[in-house]
Amino acid sequence: MKSTVMARHDDLEAVGLLYDAALGNAEWSDVGASLIGLVDGATLTLTAQYAPTAGVEMVDMKGVTPREVELYATHYLADDLWRNAAIGRQIVNRVVLGSELVGDLEWRHSRIYSELCRPNTDIFHGVMVTGMLPDSGLYSLGIHRPRSASSFKASAAGRLQRLLPHFGRALQVRSRLGLAGAQAQAAAAVLDKLAFGVIQLGARGVFISANAAARRILERNDGLVLGRLGLRAALAADDTRLQQAISRAGGLTAAMAEQGQAGGHLRVRRPSGAKPYTVIVTPLGLNCVLLSARQPVTMLIVTDPDSDPQLDLQAMRVLFGFTPAEARLVNLLVAGRALPDIARELGIGFETARTHLARARAKTETTSQVDLVRTVLLALSPLRGGQP
Repeated sequence: MKSTVMARHDDLEAVGLLYDAALGNAEWSDVGASLIGLVDGATLTLTAQYAPTAGVEMVDMKGVTPREVELYATHYLADDLWRNAAIGRQIVNRVVLGSELVGDLEWRHSRIYSELCRPNTDIFHGVMVTGMLPDSGLYSLGIHRPRSASSFKASAAGRLQRLLPHFGRALQVRSRLGLAGAQAQAAAAVLDKLAFGVIQLGARGVFISANAAARRILERNDGLVLGRLGLRAALAADDTRLQQAISRAGGLTAAMAEQGQAGGHLRVRRPSGAKPYTVIVTPLGLNCVLLSARQPVTMLIVTDPDSDPQLDLQAMRVLFGFTPAEARLVNLLVAGRALPDIARELGIGFETARTHLARARAKTETTSQVDLVRTVLLALSPLRGGQP
């Protein structure tokens, strides 16, 4: 009775670790260690493929070196006889012993065993499962022992089978949360590179996010203000037009789209007297179903006509083959500086500045300073400048 109680406690601990790892509150390596302990294994592989066209992700590998993981992922995954047999014979969502999938003799003569397993961990006995994930995805869990150890018994498969309903759910949660987080981080990084402001709003105009350029605009509190009532324009007439555009974009329907009522374009004046911002309000979906209060439904693109179009100097050097000096000169030309002023700012002679300009025109195949500026702006103006 005591051993049964302890086994149930260990099973519950493993289930708890599964969900903690899925939510990011524990490491998947802890899950792997727990599962190995349940059946007295030596090594473990846990992979997930979230769609038929997606790559196979190594969720956790236990008892093997990083080099062996790399070899398995790049050279031997396609030769994994146990995994291939389960998929080919459609033995899914059921824990089985390796010998039920592949005979010992066939395994000993396989490429993956002779080239990868035997020289390293000598993986020979296995208890494993290939399970289904949403969108025709699959996951594979294998726990192994070396050839010198005893083979797994049916009781090991039965113990893992009791935990099986939780594997797929935990991996599904991991996919939804992990991929969404990665996508959000990647999208935020891209938006922060843009020279113009991007503001995302949710239902009823609730503020969600702003990229780096938009944050700089909002910090000025000059024309556009983010406060307790959400995003507002400083002047009443502008704010009325802004709220109407946000409302149209956030509640867009197919009929409204056909009538050209998707958001709007407007100028937002600034109390400081600086040039007005230009604002484009656009919907992010048509008749979208809100899954979360944080789901963006409206995007505002804000341009400050007074901001210098600081370009990415490294990108100029890569695209056009500019030297660092040529890139700095062209960047100042784009900002509207006159060539004599540029020479003084860079601490070079006027003739040297003219030489840099001539070489930049040659590298961009342009015939005038205006054409040079236009060519570079078209290529790089969406990007916020970096350091030289």
